[in-house]
Amino acid sequence: MQRVKARAPTSFKAQVNDAERRLNILFDHLNNEDLLKPSTVESMAELARALQARDYDTAQAIHLDIFTNRNDECGNWMVGVKRLIGMSRATP
Repeated sequence: MQRVKARAPTSFKAQVNDAERRLNILFDHLNNEDLLKPSTVESMAELARALQARDYDTAQAIHLDIFTNRNDECGNWMVGVKRLIGMSRATP
């Protein structure tokens, strides 16, 4: 997120801030060890590794799998993940 924040055009500031706010919701769930099952936490770790490797197609596929197959665990934070993937792809 820090890389995206540093490179995103100022016209996208509101979207970047919203994505960060939503991701903080995810981090709260992870820190509290609630809502997310261990398999979903592992999938999110894989997604993070894919983003670090700039493998955006894999990150998007993992996001879609979680959203499709584990929707009961998803919340507002999932939009933040989707935006992070898109913004990461757009800010090399």
